[in-house]
Amino acid sequence: MKKMLDVKNPATGEVIESIALDTAEELEQKVETAWAAQPEWEKKHINERAGILFDFLNNIEAHKHEIGELLAKEMAKPVNSGTGECVDAPEIGRGYVERAKHLYGEVLTGTTADRELDLVFTRREALGVVVGIIPFNYPVEMTIQKSIPAMIMGNTIIVKAPSSNPLTVRRLVELAHESGVPEGVMQFTACERTLCTEHLLKNPKVAAIGLTGSTEAGIDMIKNGADTVKRVFLELGGNDPFIICEDADIETAVQSALEGRLYNNGQVCCATKRFLVHKNIKDAVVDGLKKKLAALRHGSALDPQSQITCLVTEEAAVKVEAQIKKTVEQGGKIVYGGTREGAYICPTIIDDVPADADVAKDMEIFGPVYPIIPFETEEEAIAIANQTKYGLSSGVLSSDTIKAFNIADQLQASAVVVNGQSTYRSNEQPFGGCKASGIGYEGVASSLEEYSRIKTYILKGAFVK
Repeated sequence: MKKMLDVKNPATGEVIESIALDTAEELEQKVETAWAAQPEWEKKHINERAGILFDFLNNIEAHKHEIGELLAKEMAKPVNSGTGECVDAPEIGRGYVERAKHLYGEVLTGTTADRELDLVFTRREALGVVVGIIPFNYPVEMTIQKSIPAMIMGNTIIVKAPSSNPLTVRRLVELAHESGVPEGVMQFTACERTLCTEHLLKNPKVAAIGLTGSTEAGIDMIKNGADTVKRVFLELGGNDPFIICEDADIETAVQSALEGRLYNNGQVCCATKRFLVHKNIKDAVVDGLKKKLAALRHGSALDPQSQITCLVTEEAAVKVEAQIKKTVEQGGKIVYGGTREGAYICPTIIDDVPADADVAKDMEIFGPVYPIIPFETEEEAIAIANQTKYGLSSGVLSSDTIKAFNIADQLQASAVVVNGQSTYRSNEQPFGGCKASGIGYEGVASSLEEYSRIKTYILKGAFVK
């Protein structure tokens, strides 16, 4: 008998639906199906692939209210945020498709005496079968970020859904098929992690793995893909700092801090997770945050007016609660919030966090928590910011732009937002991490190259003297 997965509403504990998990044999068959479908898909003219994918993206937008409600039920994402994701994600996907239609190869000139009459040019070709592993926090956007660049470049993809909220990803794959994407080109799976490892990640017919997840999961991907030399694209953990200088505008600092942490209830990989605030303005920033947090509306994810809902699971909230407790034990002081009820965590400010506390280094809190770390000098702030193993994104706020850029230049991160916080993400930017935050880059400017390979063609004697 097949194993079943109960998908629950984290706010109520109600089982929304029970879905069957794929067996080892089913996973093997999905790889075979993708392998068989890939050559024919790649042979289609890129304009034909583009037309099908445009229909898919339009279909997502047309079903934004349905998907938004589904996200609210299965992961407690505020419904307005869920419908917004169904508008933003198709826009990202269209960018991929349009750029792919204009991704040109190169003609290379010979530079040695016996090569100058030869014609050498390059083309981008598909990798083959791709496995895309989707995180729980942005299932629509991350499915698009992985599937559209993969498919427009001629690959087939098997999309593994998150175990806590797989229903949205399943619905997206259904919409893809309804829009004309062949069933073998994009497939859905919900499966146990061990079976995924053995029958997808280690399968020699899988050419590449795209993952958004924890650093620990990324390390497993590298190990599991090593024996068959798979390509891996990993967007992993982060503990992004936001440096608020002494000359920063207080209102801007407070609003930026608020937005940088609370979006999606703090469950964002590039959310600001460490607030490095100059000691002379720290109290003003903390007081401003208290007032902003007190004015927010808490409630059901299905209520369009709700700004704060619960986390994706009660287990996630329990983990955040334990991290808050640990930070207090290490010297921090709770000055706002700090309570948990089921899957709900009250937005929490922990003041005067020591620079040697775990959260000031490598403990990533995936929830609405503000660890406030005071500093005195710019050099001290930079040292605290860089003492983590992570390097995803970061932010600097100062009224002196030259000073802000000088600090930005010294931060060990793949992106720095000057005069803003780290959740900023352009559709086009190469989004990824350095250090333990990832390998490869995602975004309209870079994903197409990640999901394809360069093939060189040489015509000897093409030119005659």
